[in-house]
Amino acid sequence: MLCEAAIELVAKNGLENFTTKKVAVKMGISEGSIFNNYPNKIALLTDCLYAIDHEIDSVLKSVPLRITALTSYVHDLWYAYFGYLLANPNKAKFYLSFRHSSYYTKEVIKGQDTSFSFFSMLLKNHVEIFKISSDIFWVYMIETTLNFAVRMADGNLEPTELSVNSVYQLLIHGIAGIYKKK
Repeated sequence: MLCEAAIELVAKNGLENFTTKKVAVKMGISEGSIFNNYPNKIALLTDCLYAIDHEIDSVLKSVPLRITALTSYVHDLWYAYFGYLLANPNKAKFYLSFRHSSYYTKEVIKGQDTSFSFFSMLLKNHVEIFKISSDIFWVYMIETTLNFAVRMADGNLEPTELSVNSVYQLLIHGIAGIYKKK
């Protein structure tokens, strides 16, 4: 419940305007109650990020594995990921805000090996197939996808089937460009 309130506040007001006091008011609890569960604001926000990671990880695990049909598998994974972000615009906005903040430290990123383990392991275990650094692939896919999802959530880009497919094609052509150079 605390994370849902925190995520909503960040999505609506921005990370720079987030306070634990605002979460307490929203939830109708004392601010001290928050600190019974979290040592500080950063721990609460990080827990929210990891909670979103776990949800996304679960969505990705539900996509049937098809390594022999890698193109179709990547397509299905991306559509599942993007679909999650579109269905959860507050979480997409929170996730993007957090990733672009000073709270997104090396320690937090390291923690994502656990919270977002499926995707992390998929890339690391199949680096010879993707032929690019999993870190580069991760940043490219996650950041680009998040940016488009937030633009759609904010109404700056219509979330039609055509625009979603265009985003996917843009991403895939960018990745294909790496293979053409080799």
